[in-house]
Amino acid sequence: MYSTEALSNKVVYLRDDEYKEYFEATTTGVIYLDGSMRIKNLNREAERICCIDRSKILGKRADAVFKEYGEKFLKIFSIAEYDDLNTTNLKVKIRDQYVYLHVDTLKLLDSSGTVSGMIVIMQDVSAVRAAIKQIQTTQMLMSLGELAAGVAHHVRTPLTTISGYLQVMVNRLDDDKYTVRRDVLETMLEEVSYINNVVKELVLFAKPSVDKHPGVHINKILEEALLLTFKQMGGEDIAIKKQLAKDLPTICADHNLLQQALVNIMQNSMEAMPEEGVLTVKSWLNAEINMLVIAINDTGVGVPSEMLPKVFEPFYTTKLDRMGLGLPVAHRIITEHGGFINISAGEHGGTKVHVYLPLFDDKIRHLTVVHQQILNLQ
Repeated sequence: MYSTEALSNKVVYLRDDEYKEYFEATTTGVIYLDGSMRIKNLNREAERICCIDRSKILGKRADAVFKEYGEKFLKIFSIAEYDDLNTTNLKVKIRDQYVYLHVDTLKLLDSSGTVSGMIVIMQDVSAVRAAIKQIQTTQMLMSLGELAAGVAHHVRTPLTTISGYLQVMVNRLDDDKYTVRRDVLETMLEEVSYINNVVKELVLFAKPSVDKHPGVHINKILEEALLLTFKQMGGEDIAIKKQLAKDLPTICADHNLLQQALVNIMQNSMEAMPEEGVLTVKSWLNAEINMLVIAINDTGVGVPSEMLPKVFEPFYTTKLDRMGLGLPVAHRIITEHGGFINISAGEHGGTKVHVYLPLFDDKIRHLTVVHQQILNLQ
């Protein structure tokens, strides 16, 4: 009769022996509690995860059994705090060892709708977390290796030039007297200046010294960045289109660093248009996510899709006369301000760069979620 009722209600029915076999064989820890939060049953995996002996804790309240596991773990058994189903991730110290758990809590209701118990399903994800951490460490080491190779490449060449000139000068010394040509000294000074610039850019990339102040006008920074970019790069054949929203709210930011970040982005856009083109700069307020948005579009050759994931990597560049630190430094500065950058192909060719800056100085925000929402809208 029970099998027939179960099938008619589309419920899977297991015989008692089948239930016990599944209950014990599953690799997921299961704890069953009654309405008074007393432990009625648990399987072997739950025993292993929680380092407890089933025979010693059956019938006892969960808060008494797990009182040494910390408040976060005890909240799992707080029926009143949750809906019918709750999911959480925990880091718990069990027997002097930290364990990472994924926990699903399910309320059990009787025919009158009263809570009659709870089922706690837990998975030990420590091994998965360790594997992810190992992958992240490997990726970090690979990035550090590429960074070191980039530094070596950009420093070795000028050092070779300086070393060569000094060697020639030493070989020509006569009674500690030697006349040095001006062009030789100028070349050596240029090479030293280049090395100094590499070091400055690396320091800015590694840890920018952010000095935030309230009342920063983003449109003013954009205007200054445009003037600096065109002063440094010329760009007589580049047309500028500005669409800057009026009366934008001010933000708390480092004026100089934001200016540097925007100059770096604009220079990259200008270099994509060596002969002629149009540089479009826009600004507006996205009230839904409380962020200011800056859009910088060029009509250059664009960035190949396979290169887009690497544009923020230090020293990654296709230009032989560039260090490849402009966009990484810009990315780091914007990140330090709680924002992010998105680069994509332009609607009519070229490249489109969007910079998002939070209105409030709140770095504890779920940027990954917001970022994904924005990408989905574009």
